[in-house]
Amino acid sequence: MKIYCASRNGLDGSAAVYSLLRYAFCIEYGDRDLPRIDKTPNGKPYFRDRCDIHFSLSHSRTHVLCALSNEPVGADIESPRQLNERVIRFFCSPEELIMFDPLDLWVLKESYIKLVGGTMAMLKELRFSREGDTILAPDNAVKSGLYSIDGCRAAICSIGKPPPASIESVNWTSSGLGTNIFVT
Repeated sequence: MKIYCASRNGLDGSAAVYSLLRYAFCIEYGDRDLPRIDKTPNGKPYFRDRCDIHFSLSHSRTHVLCALSNEPVGADIESPRQLNERVIRFFCSPEELIMFDPLDLWVLKESYIKLVGGTMAMLKELRFSREGDTILAPDNAVKSGLYSIDGCRAAICSIGKPPPASIESVNWTSSGLGTNIFVT
């Protein structure tokens, strides 16, 4: 599994994240042309002709995130912000708030939804917990990781191998997305 993250530098989030996907695909598979992208009935994007390659995309106000894997994967990134108390009560249980920051729960739950292809209505029902340093997802087959990137919070949920422990910064100057990209 590879995770790429870049600064948006004021670019449109959708355009930037698909440019990052194209870059990541080229680096990982040596092909500058992306396979055709379709969406499942519940909106999860996939490569129609390359079902062996899974990806997940996310963008925040300041960054874009792309995860590529041979196994199903979900990714989310959020810029630092305070969540409304009513929103927190809606999607976080009191037990979860003992173990996690609300923004961490948000990115974990959204990355899980992107992994399984659900809807935002699922946020309320999903429950995450911790055992030591291990994050336990609602489904035991799902492995989860949390990341801090330039103040943003990000999460990866995957089936199969656990997400990498960290994301490393490398220069990426030829893309037009900015000079900071992070790759695991």
